[in-house]
Amino acid sequence: MSSVDYTRAAKYFLLVDFLKGFGLGMKYFFAPKATLNYPHEKGPLSPRFRGEHALRRYPNGEERCIAC
Repeated sequence: MSSVDYTRAAKYFLLVDFLKGFGLGMKYFFAPKATLNYPHEKGPLSPRFRGEHALRRYPNGEERCIAC
């Protein structure tokens, strides 16, 4: 008669991996969110921030690129 590996059987029947994954999901579910309500809340800016990339135009209508 073959011997039974009780630790393997316990992991299978007690769904240890499922419970670990569920616990991890619950941990992140209740963690504080990192999102912002953008138009009303602004995120922190670095002191080195120099603006945004934009395509500007000269007064005569010609495009000038300041992104590079």
